Amino acid sequence: MTTATADAGRPAAAQLAPGTGRLRVLTQNMYMRPPLVHSNKGDWKDARLDFFIDRILPNYDVVCLQEMFEYASSRRSRLLAAAERLGFRHYVVSERKFLWDVGIDGGLAILSRFPVAATDSFEYQRGIGPDWMARKGVLYAKVEVRVDGAAAPTHVHVFTTHTQASYGEVFITQPDVKRRLAQLHEFHSFLEAVLPRHRAAGEPVVLTGDFNVDSRDHRLTDPEHVRHERDAEDGVATSDEGKAMMDVLQGHGIDPKLLGPDNTDAFKGRTTIELHDTLHERLGYHPVTFGNIVVDKDGNVRPRETVLTNKQDSTVMHSIDYVLWHNPGESSTGIAA
Repeated sequence: MTTATADAGRPAAAQLAPGTGRLRVLTQNMYMRPPLVHSNKGDWKDARLDFFIDRILPNYDVVCLQEMFEYASSRRSRLLAAAERLGFRHYVVSERKFLWDVGIDGGLAILSRFPVAATDSFEYQRGIGPDWMARKGVLYAKVEVRVDGAAAPTHVHVFTTHTQASYGEVFITQPDVKRRLAQLHEFHSFLEAVLPRHRAAGEPVVLTGDFNVDSRDHRLTDPEHVRHERDAEDGVATSDEGKAMMDVLQGHGIDPKLLGPDNTDAFKGRTTIELHDTLHERLGYHPVTFGNIVVDKDGNVRPRETVLTNKQDSTVMHSIDYVLWHNPGESSTGIAA
């Protein structure tokens, strides 16, 4: 883990936009894999990074990134330099890795316009398959903000993660699903360790990232009249793995038999933490964040994106990116979800 601030001293807490009480948080899988690793035509890495810096980054206060790999590339350094010019003077990133480390960095970054009062990180047990190479894990930043009219600053506790991926069709009994839930159990243990040390009562906690857990149930609600899955109408129900993810992250654990008759791991935490899926609660459905489709006027289905997404994943309609929120009771900080 690397942390930095652009000035020698620690400045006074920045202030949220007057009257809003809202911290603008973005989570984004950047798909900036190391050189020579690409899907199509180099994945347009430099063009996408330039677009992100020019058009996306200025609109947010705290930016949480996944697959922003530093290994054998200068793109992360270029992003950090551009972010500083745009007012993101504080950051925490995955620890740099070298050839002799037998693996690449975790690809995580948290960029903040506001001072970062504390940081921490955790590296998960190694993934399986292609994921073995990336040192995936979780980053933490204690972000100090001042709400309009408040006498003193408060803190928002920001986490971002990237977990074990699945490739092709997913069944909950697959080994990669179990490894993913094991990593999420490690995430919960990290929360148990970090929050008592750094969090005051009432301060909000935000969990972001590409969890690689598809929360959509993928059952058509009107199969007689609609032959294709719809983003909103068919995304209301939560998949078994989506429910398991929330149960593991909150510390409740799961029925071990969910992962197969021989599994004995329940992934239960020592304590529990209440979490809310902000996108599902706000929208009323799990939005597609990977492999979305376009349906023309004749009902023909085609992939929405084919430049970066592999053909086998181009129409899967998965919801795998999350912003989870913890703040029991009414917030005393004035910061809204």
